[in-house]
Amino acid sequence: MPTYLEVVVGLGPTTALLSVLGMMLVVPVGALSDRSGRKPLLVTPCVGFILLSYPALLLMIRGSIITVVLGLMILGLLLVMLLGTMSATLPALFDTKVRYGGFSIGYNLSRSIFGGTAPLILTFLVEETGNATVPGLYIALAALISLGPVLRIRESARRPLEGAAPTVLRAGPPTT
Repeated sequence: MPTYLEVVVGLGPTTALLSVLGMMLVVPVGALSDRSGRKPLLVTPCVGFILLSYPALLLMIRGSIITVVLGLMILGLLLVMLLGTMSATLPALFDTKVRYGGFSIGYNLSRSIFGGTAPLILTFLVEETGNATVPGLYIALAALISLGPVLRIRESARRPLEGAAPTVLRAGPPTT
């Protein structure tokens, strides 16, 4: 996003970087997902990205600081809801025996393929179409694709992970 704000919107590098500070909300959102459930905090941003990505980019390309900040706040809040929830949700998808490998391979492979190629694809699409809002359509499409699996996952908040050893708390010195 900082690169997009610099190159497409025309903000200075410091302003573009400072505009993404909303990421500090990740920890409180993670705590909220522990209490209210992870699924609602995953479904909401998927639907939000589908409906609001394009309008948020329309706001940002207007270039005034108010419209840029408003567009960033919309996208940032949706992103924070995903990021604050995923660190607890994704490992819960796997049994203990394969949790580390399943999570790390699945996450890193998908992140490399889709996250790694997104700037190249989006730069090409913006240049070819002349439409600076193409990233909004790309985000909306990704959210639409993601919504199906998100709707199918089991709620993992307030439940022990499957295959995890039970935690036993004892008072006093350990017994042998």
